[in-house]
Amino acid sequence: MSSMSDVAKRAGVGVSTVSKVLNNYQNISQETRDKVMEAVDELNYVPNAVASALSSKKSKRIAVVVFINNERQAIDEINMQYLFGSFEQSNKEKLEVVTVFSIVFENMTKFEMIQYFKSLSVQGLVIYGLHKEQVAFTEMIEEQHFYSVLVDVPIQNQKTSYVMVDHQKGQYELSKIMIENQQNVQKVLYLAGRRDGYVTDLRLQGVVDACFELNIKLNAQYADFSERKAMELTKIHAFDADVIICASDLMAIGSINALKEMDIFRPVCGYDGIKLLGYVKYHILTVKQDFFMIAKNAIKEFKRLIEEGGSQAILMDYEIARIEYEDVII
Repeated sequence: MSSMSDVAKRAGVGVSTVSKVLNNYQNISQETRDKVMEAVDELNYVPNAVASALSSKKSKRIAVVVFINNERQAIDEINMQYLFGSFEQSNKEKLEVVTVFSIVFENMTKFEMIQYFKSLSVQGLVIYGLHKEQVAFTEMIEEQHFYSVLVDVPIQNQKTSYVMVDHQKGQYELSKIMIENQQNVQKVLYLAGRRDGYVTDLRLQGVVDACFELNIKLNAQYADFSERKAMELTKIHAFDADVIICASDLMAIGSINALKEMDIFRPVCGYDGIKLLGYVKYHILTVKQDFFMIAKNAIKEFKRLIEEGGSQAILMDYEIARIEYEDVII
């Protein structure tokens, strides 16, 4: 096993410099930091305290990593369900969970992130909310530094599985229902999610497929999963649309509020099936996902992956439904 002295020699710096880099001291140049972290990665160096923990047989530890969108206007029900499902299934599988929010490592380089997760003594990662813009994190997964299970990110390799619903199929089916259930639909306004979202591409392709099949004109706008931006785009484009299809329930709520302000009616549908829809009197269809069960299956898959090997792509069930008030009240 490599030592700190080995790292210092490989990087061409002193042992004290290596220590400062690993403890995230600020008075170290980025060039020196990068050389040290590259040496750490090449030598697969793990600090003594961490190496001791890794050799312990006491428990199996995983990091549940949650990428947080700080610009959301509503309480993040989805991530809470992911966490609850992860904790419940981890207890059943006798896995110790370390919860890590993206703000902790958002300014780290790839090498620093690798070292950070190694310092947690985890066997691997279960990841929620990863977007394409997180390039360094995605590279870490693709380079297979850890066993990983991704939720809603279709990346698979020898050490990486993913769990998700078939977003393209779900959006396609709901789009067809919305168009065929209305009379004389000629134009659809589609409010897509973030440009860098993995599910955004899949859901967009679903509505494109439906509109192409039914010979419907499609106006697709990126609303970034933002309720406010959905309101703004609806006010601009709603008069030239017969149906409004939204790639999330929050955006659907924003679109509905804009229609009320404009005093016009357009059929609207959402995606996700969050409980907040039950409090909206504009009863709309949505692609309902069971985030709690998705999380439980992600943990199950992680346990299977580290014990048996062989990654998998797991597609979960979804339901096209309405979320009623009676379904969400206690």
